[in-house]
Amino acid sequence: MSRLRTIVLAASALVAVAATPALAQSTFDGGYVGANAGYDWFNAHQRATVGGQQSTPSHETQGFNGGLFAGYGQTVYDNIYVGAEGEANFYTGDRTYGDALGSYRVQPNYSAGVSARLGYVVQPDLLLFGRVGYQHTSIDTTNALTGGASRQYAQDYDGVKYGVGADYAIDEHLFTRIEYDYTDYSHSTRDLAGGQLRTTPDESQVRVGVGIRF
Repeated sequence: MSRLRTIVLAASALVAVAATPALAQSTFDGGYVGANAGYDWFNAHQRATVGGQQSTPSHETQGFNGGLFAGYGQTVYDNIYVGAEGEANFYTGDRTYGDALGSYRVQPNYSAGVSARLGYVVQPDLLLFGRVGYQHTSIDTTNALTGGASRQYAQDYDGVKYGVGADYAIDEHLFTRIEYDYTDYSHSTRDLAGGQLRTTPDESQVRVGVGIRF
């Protein structure tokens, strides 16, 4: 939790900086809203333990995702851009796999998060940025270990998201976006009939989007 607290404090600091009178201005200054879509690779990194035996089924759940985002940013000095952004996403990935110790179904459901963005206005119509923030996600799973009945449940995870991307201004208000993000989530341990299952997920995604500044 300490690193999540650090992320939140860093995001708050960037928002405070962005709210101060700007030393520079760019096309990307101000508030904005938008929508995105992309492709997602979600790996649960599960470890099953049954009767003293262990296995590490590690298959990616892949699928399309889509969501909404909104934020605020400001060019503060020498084309340096700082801001904060919130987002909500939904997933289509759904995968079932198995091994000698059981069967596993992983289905990411939705996620939401906040992040700080730091960037540089390379050209009047091009902003390159990096992001770091807090992400919360919910996963539907169905697991059955050897010797036990199948169990279905939803599990929530918190993690730290890192990303890089670019915004391109089509005109004064409309912009497009492309980015890559990686999220490292917390872990969970479930006692199931016949054994135990530990899940330590991470996620990679590529997204494109379109937004409107106001």
